[in-house]
Amino acid sequence: MAARKQTAVLLPLVVAACGGGVPLEVRIDEFTFELGLDQTLAVLAAELAAVGLLPATGPGLPELWPDALPDIEHDLPMTTDPVAVDLTPDPSAPDHDKYQQINDRSQIVRRIEINELVLRIDASTLSIPIPDMAVQLADAQDANPDDRQAWFTIGRMPGAPAGFVGDLPFTWERGGETYFDTQLQDDVKEFAMRGTSSVHVKTADEPRLPHGKALLRLIVVATFFVEPTKANAAF
Repeated sequence: MAARKQTAVLLPLVVAACGGGVPLEVRIDEFTFELGLDQTLAVLAAELAAVGLLPATGPGLPELWPDALPDIEHDLPMTTDPVAVDLTPDPSAPDHDKYQQINDRSQIVRRIEINELVLRIDASTLSIPIPDMAVQLADAQDANPDDRQAWFTIGRMPGAPAGFVGDLPFTWERGGETYFDTQLQDDVKEFAMRGTSSVHVKTADEPRLPHGKALLRLIVVATFFVEPTKANAAF
C-alpha cells in the first residue's frame, strides 16, 4: 500500500489584529495514502495455507471462493504505508523554500486552530465499501509500523460506498487535536501519518473476494495566530 507526498499550499490571510493575534490561514495538502487489498489478502492466503486450506506454494487466494472449500469468515486488518512528513527540511533540500514561510512564522505563533480536516477520495476501484478508518500520527518520521505505542489515533473517518469519490468528514478522538497541534508547533515539524482499518470477508455471503484500491488524500486547513507586534516581519 504505497504512500506519496503532495504539495503544501500557503494561503496567508492578513486581517486586522485582535487580542488573539493576526490570523494566517494555511492549507496543507501533504498527506496522500493508497488503500489497497493486495497485502491484506496476501496475509490471509498465508494464514489459510498454514492451516492446510490452501496449497503452500499455490497461486494464492482464488478470486471466486470454490464450493469445494469450507467457507471462511475473517476480519482482516488493513493499514496504509506511513507517510513521512517534513515541514522543516534542510536549506539544501528541494522543499525548503516551499515551507520557509511556515518555519519563519512558527517562531511567532500564539496558537493554532484547525478550521477544516477532510479525507478526500480522489479515485477508487475497490469492489467493497470503504470501511471506517482511524487516522494515526507518530512523532518520528521513521516510526516502526509494528510498534503500536509509537502511533496515536487522532481521529476517525466514516465509511463510504464502493466506488465513492468525494470528501468524508473527520471526527477528532479525545486528545487528537492537541497532539496534532503539538506536531505543527514543534520547531522541527517532522512526523508520520497513516490510516488503519479492517475489512470483513465472509465467503458464505459473498464468494467473490474483494479487490481494488483507493487513493485517499487528507487535507488540513489551519489558522496560525501570530503576535501582532511581529506580524510585519513575516511578510
